[in-house]
Amino acid sequence: MQWHLSALTESDIEQILLIEKTSFKQPWSSKLFHEELACKDAFDYVVKLNSSDKPEPVIAYLCSRISGSEMSILRIAVATKWQNSGIAFWLLNRSFEIAHTKGVTSVFLEVRESNNAATALYSKLGFMPVGKRPGYYSETGEDALVFMKKIS
Repeated sequence: MQWHLSALTESDIEQILLIEKTSFKQPWSSKLFHEELACKDAFDYVVKLNSSDKPEPVIAYLCSRISGSEMSILRIAVATKWQNSGIAFWLLNRSFEIAHTKGVTSVFLEVRESNNAATALYSKLGFMPVGKRPGYYSETGEDALVFMKKIS
């Protein structure tokens, strides 16, 4: 495999911000990522390319929280060049495996109703729609679909 999973660290934030800006209409700031790292319930990972001769570039990341037996996915993104390569699927599955060892049994997330690629991915991973949040995305007024997955 040409990539691997690592815990998100401060040194990854600069690279994450580049992915963030091309992935979201309202990207998180550096300050928000630093606050995320400081959160005791944070469960954050990056996917890096394997490289023996230079620093390993971040090509995807996941920010989530674990509270009791539930995991809430806050952010997930893949660098444009690496989209549709299976990284998001792999990253989510790896995070579910790790979360399960921490006692997680359910995973929740919100996704834009218009984000067909994401909803297809989440369905493929076994997520089921469980609700809708009207006007959730303030910059567009778009609704969010709420998805849930049981893991075991």
